[in-house]
Amino acid sequence: MQFILLIVCIVAFIDCKLKVLRPAELVNHLGSKVNIALANFGQIPFGHRLMGYVDMAQPNNGCNSLKPTNGSQFILIERGNCTFVTKVRNAQNAGYSLAIIGNNNDQTLESDFVMADDGNGYAVDIPSIFIALKDFNIMKEYVQKFNVYDSTDEKVFVLVKFDVEKKENVDVIFRLEVNNRDSYRIVDEFQQYYDLLKNEQVNYTLLYSIFNSNNSETEYLIDESNCICERRYCAIDPDGEGIGSGKNIIEESIRQTCIFKHFPQKYFQYMNKFNFECTKAQAYSTCGSRIINNLEISADDIVKCRDESFKDPFTHQTTKNLTNSYNAILEHQMILLENAGMVGLPSVVVNSIVYKGQLTGKGIFGEICNSFITPPSICKEEVENYYQFSFSGTHYLFWVLLIVSILIAIFIIVLYFLFKKFVQRDSVEVTQVQVNEMVSQYIKFYEGKDQQKQNSY
Repeated sequence: MQFILLIVCIVAFIDCKLKVLRPAELVNHLGSKVNIALANFGQIPFGHRLMGYVDMAQPNNGCNSLKPTNGSQFILIERGNCTFVTKVRNAQNAGYSLAIIGNNNDQTLESDFVMADDGNGYAVDIPSIFIALKDFNIMKEYVQKFNVYDSTDEKVFVLVKFDVEKKENVDVIFRLEVNNRDSYRIVDEFQQYYDLLKNEQVNYTLLYSIFNSNNSETEYLIDESNCICERRYCAIDPDGEGIGSGKNIIEESIRQTCIFKHFPQKYFQYMNKFNFECTKAQAYSTCGSRIINNLEISADDIVKCRDESFKDPFTHQTTKNLTNSYNAILEHQMILLENAGMVGLPSVVVNSIVYKGQLTGKGIFGEICNSFITPPSICKEEVENYYQFSFSGTHYLFWVLLIVSILIAIFIIVLYFLFKKFVQRDSVEVTQVQVNEMVSQYIKFYEGKDQQKQNSY
């Protein structure tokens, strides 16, 4: 329960932000930090921060080809008239590295708002963010006031933070669904990265889409054949009027969870075969058992795991009375799912941060790597790749300042040595003159004494 509460707190308080750096007039008017929402497509550079100058889209709604960037990295686009993906793709084609889309109504920006993919988000690589109408209008006014041809000291310059929760041990939650083919795609894509991370401190949890229908809203809408344990755990009927039922989905969810728990390496092989061989819900049990035998997974261990997950609600001991019982596996998953803030299927949470953007195995691997306090060596290249992405038009100012600082330091050092050299040379010359003068005086002194001695004789 403490773990669940921790998830709730982190999801509630860790968020991405847009911070206005200049001009000072805009900072005073808008405030330094602006709440943002993310898109469910594109590549989100979690764990990194992007900086850039801001242009206004021409046309403002970004639905047609945009004027190419003239030195700015970010672009403001109005919401409406076309999909989010269309706007961001046009921004990408114009050379921008981030799209900032403003709302077209006064609704409050909710923390769970997501810019949806229209089915073509796979063609978008750059990240995009969404801001409230009030903030957008203020930024728009200043962006148009200080356009790209004005002095860079006055142009709107912002920082966008894609912060993650960094830990020594990274927690990863996958939300999957038995009859969702995209879930199997993600599992298949992530297998190679799971193998790379198998010796690292990564904890995985699987959540399957099961729900409780024991409430006034759904109790009479869900047929009992789609539920177990007195409607405590239900799943959507997979084939409508067909033979399959939600019970088949629930049983397979438990089976897959048990396979991952006891045979994590073979879980990926099982999922791959199940995806292609088990297409009828009513045959999930028979088909799954056949795959288990073919992969030489201990069927007894899986059955034991399944049977021991049913508990008596009073004694919390294993029971065979499946009617009046609860399932420990499903109960745990439902509580986590309720509090994890996950949207869509499939979806992923890394260190309590919901993954946004285009969901790929490599993308998940990248977020995991950037969520370590100290990334393991296997993540080195992935983390460096993220920094290379950030450098393109975003960390430009930082590198310029760094290079200028180094050049100034070198110039000062050169001046110091030149000054020291000239001072030493002048000092030697002065000293030499003084020594020569003293030697001359010394010689004259003794010559005078010798003369006096000669005169005395």
